[in-house]
Amino acid sequence: MPTKKKTAKPASRKQSPRARTPRRPAVKRAAPRRTTPRATARAVTPSSGIAPGMQAINTFLAVANVRASMTFLERALGFQPGVVLLDTEGQPRYAEMQREGAVVMLTRRGDATAPGGGAAALYTYVDDVDRALGGAREAGAGVTDPEDTAWGDRAAVVTDPDGYRWVLATFKKLVVFGTGGTGETGKTGG
Repeated sequence: MPTKKKTAKPASRKQSPRARTPRRPAVKRAAPRRTTPRATARAVTPSSGIAPGMQAINTFLAVANVRASMTFLERALGFQPGVVLLDTEGQPRYAEMQREGAVVMLTRRGDATAPGGGAAALYTYVDDVDRALGGAREAGAGVTDPEDTAWGDRAAVVTDPDGYRWVLATFKKLVVFGTGGTGETGKTGG
């Protein structure tokens, strides 16, 4: 009599969660570089207080030469220019340099039109700048009066007990800068 090969039956028992092969974590892909104006880079959520394309906390540097700082950040650290505002002579007076979602804001040192008079700070978006200033005062910080800025934020400068400057800001409206006098390079924001 011929012999039949026995085939193994699949196991009907379920494996315990620990016995399963662990799944590989999903690969997070880098976001493409933003080449569009801020308004389309990220949806604006009015209640968040954060301007489009910005993070909750952004580095705000006051530098001697905005163009030289832009070149350094691009060559040495891989940042890419975003919004760049030019003065009447065609030189950058303000620039946003971006890398992997981070933004470094550059302004001329001592620029009276910049928040805090053109001094370095942490530019921090909050839901309601007026309410946040009350908390900063109670915590012992030096506080300037809030004002509506030309770039669409309501902002004030807070100096913490260690002397660090924080620009507290709430995004209010998107401002489109024209090339008449401001020398804007085709982006929106500020």
